Amino acid sequence: MLFAKPDLVLLHPPSVYDFRRLTIVPGPISDLVPSTPVFELYPIGFTYLGEYLERGGINTRVVNLAQRMLEDERFDVPGFLSKLEPAAFGIDLHWLTHAQGALEVARLVKEVHPSKPVIIGGYSATFFHRELMSYPFIDYVVRGDSTEEPLRRLMEAIMEGGSASDIPNLTHRGPGGAVIENPLSYLPASLEYLGDNYRYMIRSAFKYGDWKSVRAFWNWWSYPVTMVLTCRGCTRECAFCGGSRRALLRLCGRERPAFRSPERIAHDVELITRFTTAPIFVVGDLLQGGTEYALRTLELISHVAFKNHLVLELFSPAPRDYFERVASSFDNYDFQISPETHDERIREVIGKPYDNEELERCISWALESGCDKFDVFFMIGLPGQDRDSVMETVQYCGELLRRFGPRVNPCIGPLAPFIDPECIYHQEPERYGYRLIHRTLEEFAHASLSPHWRDMLGYETRWLSRQDIVEVTYEALLTLNAIKENNGLVSPSFAARNDRRIRDTISLLKLVDDVLTIEDTARRRAELEKLRREARKLFKELRLPKEELTWPVTGSRFKRFNIFRILMGWL
Repeated sequence: MLFAKPDLVLLHPPSVYDFRRLTIVPGPISDLVPSTPVFELYPIGFTYLGEYLERGGINTRVVNLAQRMLEDERFDVPGFLSKLEPAAFGIDLHWLTHAQGALEVARLVKEVHPSKPVIIGGYSATFFHRELMSYPFIDYVVRGDSTEEPLRRLMEAIMEGGSASDIPNLTHRGPGGAVIENPLSYLPASLEYLGDNYRYMIRSAFKYGDWKSVRAFWNWWSYPVTMVLTCRGCTRECAFCGGSRRALLRLCGRERPAFRSPERIAHDVELITRFTTAPIFVVGDLLQGGTEYALRTLELISHVAFKNHLVLELFSPAPRDYFERVASSFDNYDFQISPETHDERIREVIGKPYDNEELERCISWALESGCDKFDVFFMIGLPGQDRDSVMETVQYCGELLRRFGPRVNPCIGPLAPFIDPECIYHQEPERYGYRLIHRTLEEFAHASLSPHWRDMLGYETRWLSRQDIVEVTYEALLTLNAIKENNGLVSPSFAARNDRRIRDTISLLKLVDDVLTIEDTARRRAELEKLRREARKLFKELRLPKEELTWPVTGSRFKRFNIFRILMGWL
């Protein structure tokens, strides 16, 4: 049925709702992910929610509001929302970068539709669920990492006039306005109930007559990379991660990861290869589930005939026979690992206790097996890390390139912009040398409006102030850019453009700092407005760091006839 009326509209907000009119100099915060600083990439959980609810008879439409606003300066958000008449609206607050955008979109929805319930969910929403309920424009918070069934029951209650008192994982208001926190009791140990999220998205675009709103990020049409979920939860204890084992135990009550079966993962890969030849990113280290689980998954995927690049994550160095198994199974494959620092002592403190010799053996085995590209990610803002330590990490990137050649792609960026709620750093900041600057959701939202990304940072360390983090980040980026050019990883023309982009950003941030010293509010605002045009120019140059993260598309981007077959139910 084309152009159906949705019962629930799931909205993905931009990081900052007014990004189109505010002067915000784009920093490196989003350089190592596909999206822009608007963080228009919506959580993969949105697609599973939509599929599950539709299977349960609840028409659910996903709208990437951030992407719609990003692609069209004149996109009228209130006008768009006013034309929608669902029973309820859902908004994700998964990543804390969306604190301001999620609140403002929720406020706007309630202004346009005063009688429609507004539902918030996600990791950050789960942590701040009590504070969220202090806002009159938010009616419900669905907590936890698996909200499909609680949301289905909530939607039934909304549509049928039922009670929310026995819906698990729900924070809501009682008859007298008191906030009620239902038990966090829905925590599925198996993910076999999750369906075909990509089939849902393709059909949804036609069902609701809207191809634009389901796009994942800014250039997805030209680079339709996809993700395959392997689990919810984690076995690791990375100190900076809000998705670590201990963090999810506190936040969601999850004692152990729930893994999707190898059969379901292979099924997803097969479906994706039916409609696109773009890379497929397998989210999570398969070895988390054990060697047998990982090898079984690889075996089943190998039965699928495809040429797409398969991108695999490693949470720690893998044994040689793992790479040999991958090589015997696939033509095109790539790996990623995040050692975060060259300093083995710091690496152990942050929960990654392997040495550089292990890391380098891992890279060597992967490349010898035939790996096309091996991304290695490093971070700025770690415990014990000063300016010299950061630059030593950059020099280590050069050593990796000289040893292994341009199939290795080392990258570096700041731990930004905020410390994840419930991670070890957040729980024990003083022990790890952190000073937390923002603590409430309102503080995070306000910080997001800062013209300078330094003032957005929610932390500083005993070794690096926020300004220090900014300065050493740009020093590291400039140096690494030159190292990559010298070692043949990027072309001279690319390196020159990227160098100019970074230096122009530094210059503009200095101008912003000068303006921020102006005491007169009206004059300060007017001077910031003059800088907005330059900030927008830099925003358009953000494609440069993204180009370093891409993998090849092996053929035409889309298989249009197969998309038609999926729509007709023939695939």
